Formats: sequence, structure tokens, C-alpha cells
Amino acid sequence: MKNLGGKRLTFRGKKIELKKNGLVIWPARFYLIALQPVKRGFYNLHVSECQMKRCNYCSQAVVKAGQRKDGTQKYQCKGCKKYQQKEYQYRACEYSVSQKVASLLVEGVGIRGIARVLGISVTTVIERIKRIAMSIRKSCSNGKNGVYEIDELWTYVGSKRSELWITYSFDRRNKAVIDFTVGARTKENLDTVTKGVLALNPVKVCTDGLPIYRNLIPKCLHHVGLPNTRHIERFNLTLRMHLKRLARKTICFSRSKEMLEACLKIYFWSGVEKRSGLVQV
Repeated sequence: MKNLGGKRLTFRGKKIELKKNGLVIWPARFYLIALQPVKRGFYNLHVSECQMKRCNYCSQAVVKAGQRKDGTQKYQCKGCKKYQQKEYQYRACEYSVSQKVASLLVEGVGIRGIARVLGISVTTVIERIKRIAMSIRKSCSNGKNGVYEIDELWTYVGSKRSELWITYSFDRRNKAVIDFTVGARTKENLDTVTKGVLALNPVKVCTDGLPIYRNLIPKCLHHVGLPNTRHIERFNLTLRMHLKRLARKTICFSRSKEMLEACLKIYFWSGVEKRSGLVQV
């Protein structure tokens, strides 16, 4: 192929830059078949469009189904009847975006920060977090007869007048969260967490001095005091550092209880499962 020395040609309103080592064609959906010289400085381009052959969802054959306003070819699957494109300009549909959203969320990046880093909208980030949380299953403890700690973490939704408490149980052996609940420090909410711990036949259950625990945990298993809850107290600090909405003295906060629970599910259980190689978010 003849080297054209960095000249620019125009094809259907798109610039095609010819470099010394070859041709760079944009958009990438066109293949260059031949470059035929007509006269000095003028060439005929023969191009072919890259066609999509298989469905992105079910891998069956697809057929052309019209074009978008910008000229992008659309396809329809013969099997599942879904419309799709070979390439998308908006990258939120890519599978790796969900992984990046979960990774940034548990590393202290806020919702708007995630949107700026990934180049997607805030609404997409929120909906993707809710979708990821719905697909996560609760983590199961690796064994019974262990030592468990229970504690409450203060937070709020909307304003500081709407106080909430994150009550969760913690396995001292593998540093895994067994269960959690978000709400007031009532007997009903605390009972939800303690029942999950007692079902594991614990050797010891450690809590702080909240009087409600005395009526929920048998006296022979109950241990009260800071030396017994030092692991979960340190985990509270890690939790505030890694979730932006729980950090002290910040403008980030939760606007809904649903979003707070979704973020906690991702932090508690998607991270544990990824480290153990069980589930891929």
C-alpha cells in the first residue's frame, strides 16, 4: 500500500488520517479494502462495514434491523428478539463497569466520584449499585462453635435528626459479617441479629453494655466489655474509612435506607466472596 505522508482524507464526514506506518480509520466499524489512486492528490476509498454475526445475549444469529439517527447499524437476534449494536459509545453497558463500581464504592469513593471516574451518569451508578446488591447472597460462616461479636454503628439518613443504627454480627475467626440490620436499637432489630448468631452454636457471644442483650443472649454465653469487642470496634473504624457515607465530618450521607443497605451488602458480602473466589460481582 502506498504511503501518503500524513495527509487527511474525508469519507462521509469522518476524517481518515493516513500515518507513515499505515491507515487509522475512524469509526472502527469500517474496514479499508482498497485505496485506488485517481490522479495526483485524489484517491478512491473502497470500504466495507464490520457486520455483527452473533447475539451478545444468546449467541444466536442476528439480522440487520435499521439504523440509529447517527447512522449506527442496529441488529435484532432471531432467537431472543433483542435489539443491540456491535459497539456502544456509552460504556455503562459493559460488564466490567459493574466490577469497577463495586470496587470504587468499597474504597471510599462517593456516588458522584464514581460517576466522574467511570464517565457515566449518577443515576446509572445508583441503579447499578442496587442491582449488584440484589444479586449478592448472604455470606455463610465457614464453621460453627466460634466466637462472635455484636455491635452497633451510628449513622443517619437525610439529616441527623433521622438517626439509624447498623447492628451487625462479626465472626472473630475469619473476620466475616454474619448478618446485619439497619434501624433503631429496638429489641426486635437486635433479636434478628442475635438469632443468627445463636443458630451457629457459639462458644462465646461478645457485646457492649447495652441492657437489651441480657434478655436475648443466654448468660452462660454472654460476655460484656470492651476487651471482648475489640475486633469489631476496630472493624467499625475500617467501615467508616471505606464507605464514604459513613465517614465522620463529611458532606456525604445516605438519602435513603434502601441505598444504605445496598452499600452495606456490597461491602460486607461481595468483598468476602471475591477474596474467596466464590462469586464474581
